[in-house]
Amino acid sequence: MKRAACAMMLAVLAGGAGGVAVANTDVTQFRVLPYVQNPQPTGMTVNWFTNDAVAGTITVTGPGLASPLVVNSTPELQPVLAYFPAEVSISPRPADMAAGNNTKHKHQAVLTGLQAGSVYSYTVTQGVSTFSGTFKTAPVAGAAVPVRITALSDSETLIIGRTTKREWSRQVPQLPGSTGRPAGTGPGRDAYVMTETAGYIANLENLKARTPDLIVMPGDIVQGTGGNEGQRRWDEFWRHNAGEYGNPASFAPIIAAIGNNCIFGGGSNQTTINDFVTRSRQQFSVYFDAPAAPQPAWQDLVHRVDYGPVTILTICSVGAMSTNDQQSAANPPAGVTRLERGVPAPYANVLDTNRAWLNAYTFGDLPDYNPGTAQFEWVSAQLAELQEAGRIVIMQWHHTPWSRGIHGSNVTSDQSGEAMRPYITLAEQFGVAMVLCGHSEVPERSFIDSNNDGFGVNLYDVGNAGDGLRGVEDPAGFPANGNIVTWRNNPNNPEGQNWVPNPFSRWTSDQSEPELWDGNRLLAGGKHYGFLEIDVTPVGNGRFRVELQPFHSFPITAGDAAFTVTDTVFRRYNDLLILEGTPGNLRRVVQCTTSDVAGANQNLTPDGQLTADDIIVYLGRFFGGEIEADVAGPNQGPFSDGELTADDVIVFLGKYFAGC
Repeated sequence: MKRAACAMMLAVLAGGAGGVAVANTDVTQFRVLPYVQNPQPTGMTVNWFTNDAVAGTITVTGPGLASPLVVNSTPELQPVLAYFPAEVSISPRPADMAAGNNTKHKHQAVLTGLQAGSVYSYTVTQGVSTFSGTFKTAPVAGAAVPVRITALSDSETLIIGRTTKREWSRQVPQLPGSTGRPAGTGPGRDAYVMTETAGYIANLENLKARTPDLIVMPGDIVQGTGGNEGQRRWDEFWRHNAGEYGNPASFAPIIAAIGNNCIFGGGSNQTTINDFVTRSRQQFSVYFDAPAAPQPAWQDLVHRVDYGPVTILTICSVGAMSTNDQQSAANPPAGVTRLERGVPAPYANVLDTNRAWLNAYTFGDLPDYNPGTAQFEWVSAQLAELQEAGRIVIMQWHHTPWSRGIHGSNVTSDQSGEAMRPYITLAEQFGVAMVLCGHSEVPERSFIDSNNDGFGVNLYDVGNAGDGLRGVEDPAGFPANGNIVTWRNNPNNPEGQNWVPNPFSRWTSDQSEPELWDGNRLLAGGKHYGFLEIDVTPVGNGRFRVELQPFHSFPITAGDAAFTVTDTVFRRYNDLLILEGTPGNLRRVVQCTTSDVAGANQNLTPDGQLTADDIIVYLGRFFGGEIEADVAGPNQGPFSDGELTADDVIVFLGKYFAGC
């Protein structure tokens, strides 16, 4: 990590706000720095926010523009972004909430007449302040061009995140020679070594350095709260993404899905939960601008973004609103298999992701999602159209339908994503490349292949942006969640002791990445803040190669009793997945770890060297079934003959030595 950013992060760790200069100029007139939205082949939307109702100017230069494109903004007051009464009553009031700072004006420049897939420079002038950045317009829909996407969720920003160090599950395997996670409680033991704020800062710095074309965020980008952080949680989010902490959104558009925490602000003078929800939903829509939704009331929550060969389909999973969806196990909606397991009354018959507090919401601006609803039918129609068009489809929503984490099953959570499983069936039916979710906050990859034909759904929980660092609920060699034990012993459970919350799990950051400790210093492994990188590359003849690689920010500590963080290092997790084929039929070519599989004493990644032990471990995993069989097949095609041959091993080792 860069030295300046490291110093700033350490200041945040100490409780200060810190700050990183985003340009060598005055940016004090901006409430939120300019950031880009809604990428189009011939245009881009640029938003920024100010306290004062003073027009700004954006100047754009780049391909196809004989002279700079100049657009003046019209500031629009956003009453829904005013601080809640509980925030206003804070005493003493923070400097960022001083008199005059409770009016927020949105500036929006919808730029048109640009060239597809081209990089443009822009400068926004707001009074005495200026900010400069670049953006890239979308490639033409269907164009065979490379695309890089980063995916992360559950940043859940709050002011108190500057001092909060979140839970860090200690039920993690240890590598041979590890002294083990230090005993006791507190940071470095059962709480993480960095604050939420510092972790998110380091994460976004790494993300920006990877220069993604798009940033996909499947929900819970701000934290729900019943206290005094209703609007301030959004202030904090933009400090990270277009403000003093960092500005990746000023260069790459964020495509966001709404999450359960996004729609609960709390702390206002409104009297019901549903009033809180509608205000929070409106805040979300003020900040994010997406293509037209299938129904106006769903704007910015349900949409489709076409970007070259890729289409990102975003849907809303925050709650089943209609009483028509609250049906009994004896009479479920048509085509739906009952999924609830051991859920106590009165929720046992509810097909919902939000039984915790969202109930009978009547405002009409959050869509139902169960089969038979308008949203489900729209998604079905879109997937059929995209399959016919030959597009690489990425779906995103918040509640992960399968997970080993707390929210992966109705057995362990009343906010489980089980109700979203019909969308996994759709995804497999229509050849969706991957599904991106969050919610459980356990970085996890699952693979669901219901008919065992070699094609299935690659499901990712990318919920390690900057908030919780939870563990799985059924760790090997450790006690399982008590609700899981109870359900396994329940005579009504048809699977009995064999029941697991996610039979499709293939990798989790806390169970597949064993830790290596030397006293109070963590040397390798473990669960950390990070993101998933998705690289789409055309390889000719209408075929594509898609590489999915999770990364993380590894904390370097001083080794003292306080677990003082001195820096972070950008590292790969050992779970690179490669897909190849035509859109709609992308299949796994090879699933492997990157370099140094064994290392010293058969450990994972502590020495960084490729040795004979690495190859032995690597082939052992291959032949042991941890890595999918039949890499080559006839003509070096992926999964084409279904048998493991000598050619497979040759191709496999070739990919390994090439860095996989």
